[in-house]
Formats: sequence, C-alpha cells, structure tokens
Amino acid sequence: MAKYKFALNPKIRGFVEWQLEHYHEDKRQLAEYKAAMMPSVTPNYSLAPGGSGISNPTEQAAIRLTTSTYILSLERGIAAVDRVLSKLDNNDKALINLIYWQRSYTVVGAAAKIGWSNAQAYRRLNKILCLVALEEGLITV
Repeated sequence: MAKYKFALNPKIRGFVEWQLEHYHEDKRQLAEYKAAMMPSVTPNYSLAPGGSGISNPTEQAAIRLTTSTYILSLERGIAAVDRVLSKLDNNDKALINLIYWQRSYTVVGAAAKIGWSNAQAYRRLNKILCLVALEEGLITV
C-alpha cells in the first residue's frame, strides 16, 4: 500500500523542498538583481562614434529582464510558492515555517509543536509539496 495518495519523484520533491527552503532568500535576491539591472534615471544621449546615436538603457534593461532565463525561472518558482501559500491555512504555514524557513524542527517535531500526529503532518507536507510542483508545472494531474 502506498504511503501517500500521490508521491513526487524524489528529484522533483528535492527541488520543491529547496525552493521552499530558499523562498525568502530568492525573493530578496530577485529584487536586488532587478534593481541592479535598472539604469540610472539620467538619460544618456551620447553621440559617441560607432554607436547608433541615442542610447536607451531602460529599453536594454527591460530586454535583459524579460529574456534572462535565471530571472524567469526564479520568478516562476516564487510565484508558484506564493500561489500555494495564499491557499494554506495557518497550521500549514506554521509547518512550512518550522521545517523550511526556521529550520528548527523535523516534520515530527513540527507536528508535535502544532498538535498534529506524525502521519497528519507528513500527509499535509506531501500535499503542499505536490501543490507547489503542480503550480510550477513540474508535474501534471
């Protein structure tokens, strides 16, 4: 008999757990990365030889932001976690917080702190990981 109604491939599960663990750090890094790519507010109307005449650094930054595979991947992962988090109840959020963000409890320890059985905590955690994988398009139903 299967442990869960649905189980993730171990590689996908590990990737989704990594995303949850680094969620806050990834959000911060994405904001910093985007800010660093944005040009200064002073336009450059240089007529330097060899150039096209007028430079548009904002357009260039927008192109870099929309074509960077790193940024697109990071945004997709963060958005998937955001969508799942918005649907979770407070106990599920506490489970994620204790296990992945504070990194202070195992699933068993977090279950005891929340007042759940071990089986209930493992089932809920599996469901959350599956939802994130589904939202990100890593699995299909």
